[in-house]
Amino acid sequence: MNKTVKSILTSLLVMTLGSCTEGWLDINKDPNVPTTPELSQLLSFSELNMTNSLSQGNFIGNNLSGYVHQLVSRETQNYGMGTQANNPYNSWNYMYRYALADFDAIIQNAEPEGNLIYAGIAKTLKAYIFSMMVDLWGDIPCSEFNIPGITAPKPDSSKDIYNNLIALLEEAKADLENTEAENLIKPGADDFFYAGNAEKWTRLNNTIKLKLLLQSRKAKQDITDWQGKFNALIADNKFIASGEDFQFWYNAATNPADERHPAYIDEYAGGQVTYYISPYFYEIMKGSTRNAVDNPFAGITDPRIPYYFYNQLSGDASQNPHEYRDDDFMSIFFASAGPNSAHSNDASTTKIGLYLCGGQYDDGAGATITGFRQGNGAAPHKMITYAALQFMLAELALAGETDADAKALLSDALVEAIAHVNSVAVKQPGVPEISEASSIEFVDAILAKYDAANDDGKLRIVLTQKWIHNVFNPVDSYTDYRRTGYPALFDPQKTQNPGFGVNPVITEKSATQVPLENIASFPRSLYYPTASETNLNPNMQQKTDLSAPFVFWDKK
Repeated sequence: MNKTVKSILTSLLVMTLGSCTEGWLDINKDPNVPTTPELSQLLSFSELNMTNSLSQGNFIGNNLSGYVHQLVSRETQNYGMGTQANNPYNSWNYMYRYALADFDAIIQNAEPEGNLIYAGIAKTLKAYIFSMMVDLWGDIPCSEFNIPGITAPKPDSSKDIYNNLIALLEEAKADLENTEAENLIKPGADDFFYAGNAEKWTRLNNTIKLKLLLQSRKAKQDITDWQGKFNALIADNKFIASGEDFQFWYNAATNPADERHPAYIDEYAGGQVTYYISPYFYEIMKGSTRNAVDNPFAGITDPRIPYYFYNQLSGDASQNPHEYRDDDFMSIFFASAGPNSAHSNDASTTKIGLYLCGGQYDDGAGATITGFRQGNGAAPHKMITYAALQFMLAELALAGETDADAKALLSDALVEAIAHVNSVAVKQPGVPEISEASSIEFVDAILAKYDAANDDGKLRIVLTQKWIHNVFNPVDSYTDYRRTGYPALFDPQKTQNPGFGVNPVITEKSATQVPLENIASFPRSLYYPTASETNLNPNMQQKTDLSAPFVFWDKK
């Protein structure tokens, strides 16, 4: 665990649990392997470990964002996450060895005492994390997970795991709705998401179940009574409401420990560039067709751009020859072999901004980032937002699974996505919110594109806007692409030669065409971690061909 994560973990638990868990500072046992578990401590540790396992920083969010072309990471150029890659390995351990083990401990100790809210929360989160692991790795040990005496658990098929997780969610929902428990104890401040509110947890439970059914809709035959479960869920219509986003808020506190967003600490601490923004992602939001030649939003400038990206330049020259520049936006290409891709441009390259990590809002003035003096690090890690739910419902309507108005759902999703940006903007003094007028103008422009598109084009618009909203939640975007083919990702065969026409003549620049490596096949799943799994568990055989579908719902 890196120092950033350690400090965040310590600070959050000390500050949050101090008022509800007397004697916390005197604990001298590892809460991951307790002999007499404190449910409140276990819940907080497991929720934080779960969040970290999916986030940016020293975890999978860094590299996987390159797979879905939101970032261009030098570490994952050309889909280069190997079996020894540190970030996926860390995420596996935090999910499998820490969070899931703690969820089991909560369940095993809460149920006998009748503490069913704790049990229901733990079962809900266990189902969520196992589903994310299936979406990333496919077949993994599940039925033999955490069973004493089993040192080499066998992997289960991804479809069997999904069926078991749906059943677990139904069991969790029964716990959450049980008001007659003998000794009903509810979480409070130890629950970072909903403070023990059983009704909100029930709505999240339904939302996670909907997500699993949506993701498996092209493989209905593999899910027991898919249609019956889906129909009942839609008829009940009790999903997360506006303002009930499933997300973890990092904040601006630095004392007694640094609680800011891990990506903010990475990007704004030492003056170096850690996260290179994909020019393709930028052009989709800008409405440009220079390299994103089939941009579904051509001619529409997204009002969220100043909140997503911060340009250090403002009409001035870059410090060294650069690779990609459009006005003041500067970055590098995916799989670039260009002569300028490795130049140091830390004081010129565009950085991730306010919405992504609590960084700097771009007011157009430009300035080199120098340490922590720009932004404050207050931003959430999104897992399932209300806006994402509306995108899911819009997809289901387009697919004919419901008779809802897909256009109206898309409109709601866009409005909520912009509102979510504003919810982060208000955390920084002096930062303006996206105005209602700008929001309406943008939504109307997107809906006009939607009206003009055929059915396939409509689905592309919905999933591309979901991809934009889900920035820094790359697992869901990775899943969406593999099961639907959308959003369409960067393809050098569909550009005007990378770099063409986008370098203002104000300094040295790359050649008109930026040479790219021979891009590898898109990986349909991740390698298993070698150090912790395939080398130690003879039942875990390493994959050899990641270009083949590996998860049961991967039908594209």
